[in-house]
Amino acid sequence: MTTRELHRRVRRLRTARGTADLPAYNTVYRCLRPGRSRMDVELVVDIAAALLGMDVAAEWRQAHRVITGKATEAAVIGVADQLPAGVGRFVGRQAHLREVLATGPDEGGVWVISGMAGVGKTRFASEVARLLAERNQFADVRLVVDLRGFDADRPAADPAAVLDGFLRRLGASGSEIGCLTLAGRSALFRRLLDGRRALILLDNAASVDQVLPLLPATPTSMVLVTSRRRLVGLAAAGNVALDVFTPEESVELLRDGIGAERVDAEQGEAADIVEMVGRLPLALALVARRLAASRGWTMADHRDRLADLRTMLRLDDGVEVALRTSYDELDEPDRVLLGLLAMYPGRDVDDHAAAVLAGVDVDVVRRQLDDLVAANVVTARGSRYELHDLVRVFAEKRVREDVQPRVRRAAAVRLLHFQLATARAALVTCYAHEADRWADLPGSEVPGLVFDGADEAMTWLDTERVNLVVASGWALAEGRDEHVTWLACVLTSYFEARVHVSDALALYWNAMRVASGVARGHVLNGLAMTHWQMGQATESLVILEEAIRAFSAAGESGYANYLSGNVGLLLTSLGDYRAALPCFRRAMEFAAAKNNESFRGRQLCNIGLAELRLGNYPAAVDNLTRALAVTRSIGDHLCECRALDGLGTAFWRMGKDTEARARYEQSLALARQTHNRADECKVLSHLGVLLVAEGRFDEALAHHRQAIDLADRIGSREGLLAATNDMAVTLLAAGKASDAVRCLRQLIDSVTAVDSRYELARAQNGLADALFAAGDPVAARTHWQSAHAAYTEMGVPEAAEVGERLVSGPASISDA
Repeated sequence: MTTRELHRRVRRLRTARGTADLPAYNTVYRCLRPGRSRMDVELVVDIAAALLGMDVAAEWRQAHRVITGKATEAAVIGVADQLPAGVGRFVGRQAHLREVLATGPDEGGVWVISGMAGVGKTRFASEVARLLAERNQFADVRLVVDLRGFDADRPAADPAAVLDGFLRRLGASGSEIGCLTLAGRSALFRRLLDGRRALILLDNAASVDQVLPLLPATPTSMVLVTSRRRLVGLAAAGNVALDVFTPEESVELLRDGIGAERVDAEQGEAADIVEMVGRLPLALALVARRLAASRGWTMADHRDRLADLRTMLRLDDGVEVALRTSYDELDEPDRVLLGLLAMYPGRDVDDHAAAVLAGVDVDVVRRQLDDLVAANVVTARGSRYELHDLVRVFAEKRVREDVQPRVRRAAAVRLLHFQLATARAALVTCYAHEADRWADLPGSEVPGLVFDGADEAMTWLDTERVNLVVASGWALAEGRDEHVTWLACVLTSYFEARVHVSDALALYWNAMRVASGVARGHVLNGLAMTHWQMGQATESLVILEEAIRAFSAAGESGYANYLSGNVGLLLTSLGDYRAALPCFRRAMEFAAAKNNESFRGRQLCNIGLAELRLGNYPAAVDNLTRALAVTRSIGDHLCECRALDGLGTAFWRMGKDTEARARYEQSLALARQTHNRADECKVLSHLGVLLVAEGRFDEALAHHRQAIDLADRIGSREGLLAATNDMAVTLLAAGKASDAVRCLRQLIDSVTAVDSRYELARAQNGLADALFAAGDPVAARTHWQSAHAAYTEMGVPEAAEVGERLVSGPASISDA
């Protein structure tokens, strides 16, 4: 393709989507020349679109964001399944409402609602959604997301990240989503919505490219898109272009806000105010609040005040007028609070965090938040509070101008101390053994929350998880290195139990940038174990070696024995149980030297589980029983849960099903009580295995499916493999050999080099059993041989069992 033809295609692309900026030929020509120091990103993306297609072009934009460090922010988005609540009576827009609602009960489509900032696009879309909900239309699925198309400080939401949130709401697992490209996620999203009546609100869109991957293919879905731009590239979409209110609608909004009598008494002054704020709905609502709250001021007083302020405003920018009016009409404490909330980079806050930022009691800040919500500058979603992007930009600018830097810094430090103290309090509430961990954590200047039990504490951790990760990046930018490091250390047990590997990786990598000394060793250890949860044992070993070097450089070479316990865990994932045992015993020496009972209990548990794999059942029971006694004495429920599960498996192997069931049921109850999803997944499947012996196949399969679903959701690769293997055994026992074959073939086809060797050997052995039962002994023998080789190398007792099949099995499977 010639440069001239490329130039023509780029211009056609931009013309088709309504972009006014059409590049000259020389601009396109120079963009392709080598040695350029500045990149016109949008032009490069359009060139890629012209050459390679729109899907590839979107990936080019994502690549640029990754290179420039914007990808992480772009991926921090919030997807809701509740419609935003409107404040006050909906005014005006009746013709537009009738236009959008004039569809059949199951007739969907896409509507683009466009207009200038503050014109009421989101309010209009919310009203449409509310009316559709009242009619029970598109009621199967509801998805709401702010695409942040015009956020001054944060990049527009990455469509891939939005789809991640949508797919999770629709039940897709993190492991299923994570390996998909943008096109793959979009295809899965459309498949999951096929035939369902969905209502989707895509608020504040930046471009057609951002919206296209988020559109369902089904005609039974209704999509409402709001944007400051006219998205003409959405060819099949209906369009609603919202303008400012008419004078009549503007007066109606004032009458609704402050009463008809006041407006009718000063109609001329009311008309002046309407025009001075540009008839912008947001500005009018804020003026109405001021008028309602200040009975001593007449309409003329407010008109004159606005006239005085007007000389300081950008008169050609109605949004700036509206936001300045909003800000200046607030009480001083509310203004400061709004500005401090705008500075905070988290997606939302609760009243406790807001109180810490403002340095006031929570009862005081609740009244302030109510004022801000009433003023339409803050949105309340349940007990959480969010700022619209335009309000955030304006308020942060004003707080930097109006509030002393030392006051702003003090607020930020208070919040960071509060988050760290509350996170530690939550972990101690959930896991009592955490009370002695991180004993050298510096005392907090701000007290954290006190929780009424583990459920409340875990709810706080789950709700604030993303905010804590984002705050670590904020602290990093503000030079609060110690906070970043300590937060990563404190949340280790949370991520161990709840998994959330992507958030754990982000937190540990933030800490890696600044951690030093012993703390760096702890952060590396957390990072290594996160990779282990993802099934990446080899990579985890490399990271652990770096952690050992960090401890040695800090003069704590003894921590090599501390980390040897985790090295042993990684070796068990690689199937080397005999090599793992000395590692666990060295870790026991460290525990004894440090008088650390929690760590000793964990190593006893690790030794017991390794002995279990090697078929040394009495030794396994002995070590696991000792581990159980230690963990119960110190309240380490995570390890207690694993010890009980291990004992259950040991007893089952020894033919003691009654004892096995008792231990499994205790373990499952404890896992659920302590929100330990990783171990809940394992125990569910083990209970399913026991049910098979009783002939309760349907119940067993239900247990396995629950385990598989949970492993999917938390991203536990080994848990997924184990539960799938267990389900295949149950299918075979139930006489469904063909289903077992299909299940295991899918599993084996999906394996990677980082998967558990033991579980892969189980899959080969199980497939051989199923193939033999299905009447294919030749294929069965091939898989038995693969399983036998792996089991033999690992030194586990299953090697002898498979070997017997190969040597003395039926003649039909003997060598030809």
